[in-house]
Parts: sequence; structure tokens; C-alpha cells
Amino acid sequence: MSDLSVQALIDAGAHIGCRVGRWNPKMAPYILESRNRIHIIDLQQTIRGLLRAKHFLKQIVAEGNDVLLVGTKLQLSGELSKINVTTGMPYVEDRWIGGTLTNYEVIGSRIAYLEELESQEAEGHLESLTKKEAARFMREKRKVFRNLNGIRSMNRIPGAMIVIDPKTEMKAVAEAKKMGVPVIGIIDTDGDPDVCDLIIPANDDAIRSVAMIMSYLADGILAGKEIRAEKGVADPQDAGSDAQPVGKGAPVPRPRAAKGGRRRPSRQDLVAANQQVEIKSIAGGDATEEAPAAEVAPVTEEAPVTEAATPEKSED
Repeated sequence: MSDLSVQALIDAGAHIGCRVGRWNPKMAPYILESRNRIHIIDLQQTIRGLLRAKHFLKQIVAEGNDVLLVGTKLQLSGELSKINVTTGMPYVEDRWIGGTLTNYEVIGSRIAYLEELESQEAEGHLESLTKKEAARFMREKRKVFRNLNGIRSMNRIPGAMIVIDPKTEMKAVAEAKKMGVPVIGIIDTDGDPDVCDLIIPANDDAIRSVAMIMSYLADGILAGKEIRAEKGVADPQDAGSDAQPVGKGAPVPRPRAAKGGRRRPSRQDLVAANQQVEIKSIAGGDATEEAPAAEVAPVTEEAPVTEAATPEKSED
């Protein structure tokens, strides 16, 4: 994504919040006004959150950590897999399986089971089965593949998690909190910002809005991977990494905070990254170059939001 502007976010529908009756009062600082009983999100806050999130993702990926992408809404199916193709980061877009972070030994065994099913299919095992048994085999393989394919390359705890609508992904956010993983949330006006460490207030239902935001965050991940390659930091998904791939060899150990060596980013690191972005913005550093001051102008000055531009958002 080359540019980041208020007008581009408006065109994507990122400013349209939920109905006034569904709002969460904690989201008041991120709401500009209401039109036709629909809250309008302050896109200056959206851009500020995007800049902070991109800087933080770039930092933690450069240190050799991965980012887990989570978004299981039906209309967003396929969006995270596109980001996975671009960045190679693990993702969950079908449903969150309990214990994905807190009980990874079991998840690792299920990934090994998926690899076993794929191996049997490649070796022609279906030819020795009856029609009914072959149908049952393929049904089981499709189910396991749909649930685990996105995280089969995640062989250790991620350095951060990007969640689309934390209200829907409550289980994923709870596990991330338990394991000390910072959460970057794309959150609408009906969500709770307290459950996230970094807030990106935006429409989390519209496909164009989510796709635009994820594309911008993917740029930060790719920038971090370039720095990682320049520093010679081992990629956790490479075969030469010190982490053992799941489903191969010995049982997968439960991911824990590293003791010595490279450590996982903490909440203090996240706060420091936010402060650094703010300082750079004031001083005219990198953040100002990514989003010029003219582009971060108030919504009412650059692209006034009219009633015609804010169709009512369905509660469904």
C-alpha cells in the first residue's frame, strides 16, 4: 500500500461505525460524531493507530519473531490467506481452536495428523478403500486442513497478534493475554479497546476496509523481514531455525518465554514503540514521512462526511 490518507480510508468505508444503540462507551475517544444514528469513526485516530502498529510490527519481525493473524468472520474469508502469501505469517480464518497458544502440544499432534493424512493420500491410500471409506477419509482431511493449515508453520509462540474484531475473537485475545503476546486490534465502535494493547479504530465488517488496513500492516511486516535478512537473524519458519517444526520428529514443546538469548517483546517494548512513534511524528521523522501532515488533517476539512456517504450499517 503506497499511500495512507483520510480520503482513501473513507473510500474503503473505514469511517462507518455501528449504530448508536450498539456502541461501547469506552470507544468515545475514537468517535468523531454520529450521522443518521450511526457513529462516525475519527480517522485521525485510525491513521495514528496504523502508524504505531506498522512501526511495532516492523520492530518485532526484525528481531526474528512472527505475527499471528486472526479473523474468522465469514465475509473476510480469504483475506488473511492473501496476507499469508505475501508475508508468510501464520493465520487463523476459519475458527479459533481452544489451546492454539496455551496447549500447543495437542495442536502440534493434530498438525502431525494432518501431515499423515496428506502423506497417505499422496501414496495412493484411497485406492485401497471403499467408496464410503474414501469419502469419510477426504471429509476428515478437509476438516483438519481447514482448521490447521494456516498455523502449520507456526513452530513457536508469535511475537504479536493482529486480531480483526476482538469482540468476536474473545478466546484468541484471552489466550494471547495469558501467554503475554501483545494484541493489535482492528476494532469497531461496539468493541472494548481495553482488551487490546494497540488500537486501530475502523470498520471491522467491510471487506475493503479490512483489506486496506491489513495491506498497510503487511508492509510493516515485510519491512521487518528485510531488516531481519540484513541482520542475518534466523527465520523461525526456516528448517535451520533453532525451533523444531511441528509434526516432525519429537513432540513439540509448549511455547514459553525464552530464558536467555533473544527474548519475546513485552508490554514495555510496546509502550516504548508507541512513544518512539509519537516522538518521531513531532520531530518530523519516519512516521511523518509515511503519513504527511496534510493527509492526517481532520476528516471534516479534507473530505467532509455527508449523510449520503454514510449508509446505515446492518446489525447483522
